Amino acid sequence: MTRSASTAKGVGDSMGLSPQEARLVAERLLALGLLAGSAEGELRAVHPVLACHPLLERAERRLARQRKELELGRATVDELAAEFSMETSSSLSEAEVHRGAAAAWSFLEHVAATASTSVQCIAASGAAPGVGETSDYTAISELAAFTARRGTHVQLLLLESIDILPSLVDGAHAMAATGVEIRTVPTLPVWVFIVDDEYVATALDPADNQAGFMVVRTPGAVAAAADLFIRHWRGASPLATPDYQTARDLMQKHRELIALLADEVKDEAIARRLGVSASTARRRIKDLCREFEVNTRTQLVIRACRMGLLD
Repeated sequence: MTRSASTAKGVGDSMGLSPQEARLVAERLLALGLLAGSAEGELRAVHPVLACHPLLERAERRLARQRKELELGRATVDELAAEFSMETSSSLSEAEVHRGAAAAWSFLEHVAATASTSVQCIAASGAAPGVGETSDYTAISELAAFTARRGTHVQLLLLESIDILPSLVDGAHAMAATGVEIRTVPTLPVWVFIVDDEYVATALDPADNQAGFMVVRTPGAVAAAADLFIRHWRGASPLATPDYQTARDLMQKHRELIALLADEVKDEAIARRLGVSASTARRRIKDLCREFEVNTRTQLVIRACRMGLLD
């Protein structure tokens, strides 16, 4: 629109708008102070300096109100968290059990929301207690990332065998991007969380991630768990940079395992050869079958033979 007077209908015609659309646009611009006149009569553009400064001032006032609401909301959350912590701490015992998947997941949420200085985690085979039997660990990864973004120092020990499933590798690198410090080792005994050097939580049953957690707050238990973590951490390797390995690369890396399957070696013997538990060995086999979209061990061996990795 030029600075000379015009009508809503005239401007609408030039822009391909219907009379009703042109009127609605004119009324909106009049309300914002960008036009002067009336929607029924002549209109003229207001100088940008005169028109835009009031809009910017209103935007600044709106932003100030939103900031104040955010500050009030943050203060309310902090107050609720303090009250919750006081209620929880008053009923704490030296040892407690969070039995079942729901209670275990609730405990993990509590750790993510309340850990103030550090969380050290030993992530053994299988999903964390409270997480379903699935290869999708997005939820637990998001909790770890949330904890790190809060400023808590998070250290995570993972099994080297996560590279069997690209989704696990992607999740590990997503956590690392938020500040989670990650290293990998060949074997780990059980899921363990050491929180703020104040308490330690271990999986109730290493073979059943739905069983829950045992939480112990005695200094001796915390010191023992911390020593276990440090011993593994010192010998661990930093999380490798993703190399987008090919299917052949992945199969080659686990060639020894597949060769043992080809020789029909029992799971217990495979575990001894690989230096892992029998349940970990079975899980690695299951994950490899899933990755290569086969249903049986025999099909996995046949796939390796066709790729030229086995005689």
